Amino acid sequence: HEALVGQFKTGPQKVPPEQDTPAKIAARHGILRALAALTSADVQIDVQTLTLLTSFLMAYGIADADEGVKSASRTALRDFVASYGSSDAAIAFLLPHLAKILKTGVADKDTLGELSKDKIPEDTAASDGRKEGAVVALGSVALHLKGAENASKIDATVDMLLQSLKTSSEDVQASVADALAKLMKKGNTQERIEPLLHEMVENCLHSDSVAVRRGAAYGISAAVKGSGIAALKKYG
Repeated sequence: HEALVGQFKTGPQKVPPEQDTPAKIAARHGILRALAALTSADVQIDVQTLTLLTSFLMAYGIADADEGVKSASRTALRDFVASYGSSDAAIAFLLPHLAKILKTGVADKDTLGELSKDKIPEDTAASDGRKEGAVVALGSVALHLKGAENASKIDATVDMLLQSLKTSSEDVQASVADALAKLMKKGNTQERIEPLLHEMVENCLHSDSVAVRRGAAYGISAAVKGSGIAALKKYG
């Protein structure tokens, strides 16, 4: 992790920030893509390692100033949670961890263990990036929630994902849509889908914001993909 942390610009400190370079950006991007590749390999990751990885990606990767690095981090986080976040212990960590970051946008230094904490970005852009990442990761957590007792948690996650479709980042909208499609038949979503679709169609056709119209289109596609093609006829 030292090689990756060393590529990040110095956060708010008394010394001048380090100058970022294309070589440093390429190094960060390459390492993050390598981490993401673990989810498609036969690699076992325990909850302690998952905690460090998600905390690290939240603290650094998703808060990166480079859009490519930020997108790669968001994808890695989503896939790590989807692949390794199914146990009760993992869910017990992830739900409050991600909810706290979604609320504050601040990295949780306590869960970074012995990893470096002196270069964590703390500006507004970093905070916004963490909130976007938290929403996407929560969608992956919701995939692991089962049973009627978790329906309200799934519904709350779906609502957060729908709200985040209004972001200006198309990468985020695409990631959110991917998560939404997988949640369409979980919780009480099918019972709520008609008014949800109605709102998305209204936003898609009539919103003054290009980002909101585009996000609604992503949401409609996710709802149809997750519910089945018959939804097009069923809901007009």
